[in-house]
Amino acid sequence: MAFSVVKCPPAYDEYRFTLPEQYRQIAKEELREDDATREQALTEMRQWIVDNPHIQSCRTDAKFLLRFLRFRQFSVPMACEALERYLSFRRLYPSWFKNLDCNEVLMSEIIKNGPFLYLGQDTAGRAVMLIRFGRFDGQKHLAMPDGRYAALIMETMLESEEMQIGGVQVLIDFTETTVDNYDKWGTSELKIIMEAFSRSYPLRYGEIHAAGLPKFGIPVVDTFLSFANPKMREKIRCYSTITELKQLIEPHLKPTEYGGQVNMGELSRSFWKRIEEQRQVVLGLDRMQVDVDHYAAVWDEEDPSPAEAAAGAVLKHIDFH
Repeated sequence: MAFSVVKCPPAYDEYRFTLPEQYRQIAKEELREDDATREQALTEMRQWIVDNPHIQSCRTDAKFLLRFLRFRQFSVPMACEALERYLSFRRLYPSWFKNLDCNEVLMSEIIKNGPFLYLGQDTAGRAVMLIRFGRFDGQKHLAMPDGRYAALIMETMLESEEMQIGGVQVLIDFTETTVDNYDKWGTSELKIIMEAFSRSYPLRYGEIHAAGLPKFGIPVVDTFLSFANPKMREKIRCYSTITELKQLIEPHLKPTEYGGQVNMGELSRSFWKRIEEQRQVVLGLDRMQVDVDHYAAVWDEEDPSPAEAAAGAVLKHIDFH
């Protein structure tokens, strides 16, 4: 990683595209990325960081900045805006998004329960993430540790260029959840974590599929979706049974618990190793500094309340058990 004091930018290593050809094609067709565009955009974005008086310190290596350029299809102004939003959001809510240490006791406990699991890349090049909501401890852990765990996973996975380019398909399994899994989430906590998922982290969502949501969980999930941006809500599909969700997992990615041949324990160990390998990278993000007072106004200008009716429309026609 390369961190810079804004007025004294470092020399940059030459970026090399080392991913399989499939990702080069996706990058070109979907993101308008090629070698020349990438080099020019990185140069412009780095200079913008140097000239920005509100950013005191920021990662300037290619892998980090490409998170935002790919997220915004190489529109440099939009990528710069996305970077500002990300940096200010982390600083506005430090108890949620700073010191994301996988070795922290609570974090380690949640990781070992395995609520999030990376299944691999599907044939379309998307990272497939399985979320088993019932694996969050409904009684022992409060909402914030669960949210911090989600942030840790996002930061870890965004270091993957495959995910930056191919995006992510999310599968959510709500079976085996209890009332406690939902009751600990208040409106303010739901808003913060959805702001992260849908507005502040540069995540390229493919599809979001959810199944098995019990009736007692609908009010909380409905409130959660009310804070999502419209584009994200359009990608959500809900199913009443887990059988429908299982059918969406490609055979080479499907765990044995979902009718496939992939060993879930091996997947968990592999994902744990990946998180540990990125530990110093994720903790290093805390070194970035911005003028919080300047950027705080961004959040005051946004009112997600008009989304409430649209969020309800996502769920009201589903026959949840």
